[in-house]
Amino acid sequence: MPSIQYTVVRRVAATAASHRLMVSSLKHICFFFAFLITDYCLRQSGTLNTAQAKDLGVHGALAPIEEIDPIEIIQQKLKVMEESGELKKRNVELQKKARASVERPKLVEGITRATSSRTFTFDPTYIAKEDLYDHQGRVFAKKGTKINPLENISLSQNLVFFDGDDGEQLAWVKDQLAKPEGLKPTRLILVRGTPLKLAEELEIPVYFDQSGTLTTKLAIKHVPAFVSQVNLHLKIEEIILPPSRESKVEGAR
Repeated sequence: MPSIQYTVVRRVAATAASHRLMVSSLKHICFFFAFLITDYCLRQSGTLNTAQAKDLGVHGALAPIEEIDPIEIIQQKLKVMEESGELKKRNVELQKKARASVERPKLVEGITRATSSRTFTFDPTYIAKEDLYDHQGRVFAKKGTKINPLENISLSQNLVFFDGDDGEQLAWVKDQLAKPEGLKPTRLILVRGTPLKLAEELEIPVYFDQSGTLTTKLAIKHVPAFVSQVNLHLKIEEIILPPSRESKVEGAR
């Protein structure tokens, strides 16, 4: 008996499910036909013509752009700094730093006073790693060509590298400049010291070996050093200075 009831229940459930599926299918079919009929009617009446499209406007709340222009932010900060006096203070600090770097550039590290004399030569010959062209696109040096700039232009002035803070080196430079057969014409180049002040004192231009570019290129390790041209090479002399009178007196004591 229970099995008969179970069978009846299953059949009733299956019938109900089939009925729901059929109803759902009929709804979809009806919706599809309704869509086709509506589309046909619109086409017949011409209301589906895209040429009759209209701007329906913008609906909903519009929010303004809240992002601030970076230029305005900078100007506001500068204004605050100016009003508080901080801007003027920073400008003064920058001026002091700039003046200090010009009046006393950073010393060339690794350069010491000569304790023994040394003479050597520097060959400025350059080997082209690729074809070199002029401004008109013409090759003036093939790859592998050896180029010595001293073949076309000579060293117009001898070079003297020295430490401007070393009183004995400075005295030696002044002594050499005072001699008729001395260092003239000579270009003075500091590795430490105050070039502007010294130029005013000596009344001639005084240069500074910024970042040790020249001393590194010429392999100068000690100063004072004297650089002159000999044929197609540069002759470099690191000079040991004779003891000054003060040193002799102190040694005698």
